[in-house]
Amino acid sequence: MRPSAVFFHLLILCLISVPPYAGAAAAATAASAASAASAASASPATSAPRTARDRVRDEVTREILVVAGAHLAREGAAALSLRSIARDLGMVPSALYRYFDGRDALLSALILSAYTSLADEAERAGDAAAGRPMTDADRWAAVPLAVRTWALARPHEWGLLFGSPVPGYRAPEETVVPYGRLATAFVRPVAEAYRGGRLHQPPNTTVTPTVVAATPTALDAALAPVREALFADAPSSMVVLVLQVWCSLIGSISLELFGHWRNTVLDPGLFFGQIVTVWGQELGLAA
Repeated sequence: MRPSAVFFHLLILCLISVPPYAGAAAAATAASAASAASAASASPATSAPRTARDRVRDEVTREILVVAGAHLAREGAAALSLRSIARDLGMVPSALYRYFDGRDALLSALILSAYTSLADEAERAGDAAAGRPMTDADRWAAVPLAVRTWALARPHEWGLLFGSPVPGYRAPEETVVPYGRLATAFVRPVAEAYRGGRLHQPPNTTVTPTVVAATPTALDAALAPVREALFADAPSSMVVLVLQVWCSLIGSISLELFGHWRNTVLDPGLFFGQIVTVWGQELGLAA
């Protein structure tokens, strides 16, 4: 596996145990799946023209993903059933195997759809912030805020990506690409500030250098894929800090979405805005 691919897998460090999915976001989930299927069918044209058979297949695939997304929102990923989806579509279960060779293939399509949608949102936010005059801290904050907004609109898709793993399921390699786009959007303002000499290490980050000093060779080797992908000349202390903030981002959104802030944090939006500011300070971004 390429170093960058290893890096993107390495970033998934903070999956928490969550209760069963709650709430209603079937429409957003289904729309995202349909959008991804539509994008896939609209890939760059090849030399061979698309046939009527191809177009029909694409349309049926989109319908399957829409219905599967609705089932995901109602029942969760572990309960996804091709038989139930076929029944809702008015198809015999065996007909679904012409489009997906099993539950895992359908799950993979839904996961790829969700990652692509989330990466698109993060990139849009990052690009929009990059085009406006603002501080490094504010430009970086645009992506975490956009990620939370996406998650609130699509809690079941967030759960599919960052919630409890589905027993017996292993995500496909194809998820590396959109996951990498998401990670790059998150890290890009930090990397640019670092390379531009605008990153200021705050005085209270004494733990990370201590850890690095204790086992420098082992930690350097462990973080090599991350450094090679985004921080070619950064010290391990900087890489650890970025990964720590990434874990905090995924964890804080998950705690909110899965009900762990109930009767604890009464205004999650206000709280999240505050911790994004604190993360920017910890990363050394100028405010």
